[in-house]
Amino acid sequence: MGKKKGGGVRIKQMGPKQSPPNLNPMEALQIPQEEMVQLPLSPDRSYQVFWPIQESFTMKTEGFQVIYPSYVDSNKSVKEGRRVSLKNSIPCPTVMDLSEALQSMQVRHVIQPYKGYSRDISCQWENPGRIMVDVTNHRKLELLVEMATRMDALPSRETRLVQEAMQKAEEEKAADERSAIAAAAAKSCAPKRITSSTANNKKKGKKGKK
Repeated sequence: MGKKKGGGVRIKQMGPKQSPPNLNPMEALQIPQEEMVQLPLSPDRSYQVFWPIQESFTMKTEGFQVIYPSYVDSNKSVKEGRRVSLKNSIPCPTVMDLSEALQSMQVRHVIQPYKGYSRDISCQWENPGRIMVDVTNHRKLELLVEMATRMDALPSRETRLVQEAMQKAEEEKAADERSAIAAAAAKSCAPKRITSSTANNKKKGKKGKK
């Protein structure tokens, strides 16, 4: 009879299995998705609105000229883009003011609300937008003056300016209140100055006790 072959010893691991080592040491430094700051999407600068709206798919804009709110803004200098005299300009016109004035004149145009003006970078976030205007039968300078005159009497513009003035007044009032609170807090935390008269009174008090 042949010899019985002996079996090998098998070692069985007990307990929980070990997780594989972390191959990405930077993973611990990553911010969880739910804690990440979500920034708003930037507007589409190519977005535009046609007037009259019935011509949205048929209007040909070749030959249209660009008009920015800065062209008739009395708060802007000539270097910043103002194209009319101060007496013919108005403060803080918006791209919608331009559109309403052109609508009242029955002038075809395209509103591009997110376009910025290269000569005045601040308008890209403070007062963006521009208009592309059909200047057929119009001289551009005369058109700008007429637009400014009509914009100054727009009810929607008057309402907006009143609301902006009220909001500005509230913000200034809140800022003044915060400044007053900060000044009072700083005054209460400041160390008291000891004057010569105060020091003399303290010395006299000590002598009297003796």
